[in-house]
Amino acid sequence: MKKEEFLNRLEEALKKLNDEDRKKILGRYKATFTRKKKKGKTDEEIIAEFGNFNDLVNGILKEHGIETPVQESAGIIADFFKEFLNVVEQIVKYITEKDSKEIITLIIKIVLSLILISFLKLPILFIRDLGTGILDLLFMPLSTVLIFCWRFILELVYIVIAITLFIKIFNALIKPSVKKKK
Repeated sequence: MKKEEFLNRLEEALKKLNDEDRKKILGRYKATFTRKKKKGKTDEEIIAEFGNFNDLVNGILKEHGIETPVQESAGIIADFFKEFLNVVEQIVKYITEKDSKEIITLIIKIVLSLILISFLKLPILFIRDLGTGILDLLFMPLSTVLIFCWRFILELVYIVIAITLFIKIFNALIKPSVKKKK
């Protein structure tokens, strides 16, 4: 890669920044090229010293307070599990504050809810087997990889659905809705 191609890619990758910041950064990299060229380095050597292009861009964006897509999705996943842990914490708190009859009632509701959630696996299994049958018609090495991916994705979908239902059901069990006064 040559200097101009690198700078064009960098400018495109930094579109999330405002014009002033982007121009400053591009100016610094142009100056680095000029300085290192005077020392006899080629464009390829200079670019190699910058390291992995994606890491470079992500670092620059992070310095300017802009989250990259990986960081954004990590935040969504972290929020999802925080909510799940919050529900578990609420269940423990609820159990410690209730008498044995209410605890037994809650346990029965939990078991019934888990049975309901496990029945939701049936449509996923049907879709999994249907997709596996279709993908099995392809060439052998390709079909094996695609079937693995298909099954993996469906398992993830089921896990997300199950945890989401768990959160919703137990929020409803622990925090019964207050009837509106007429």
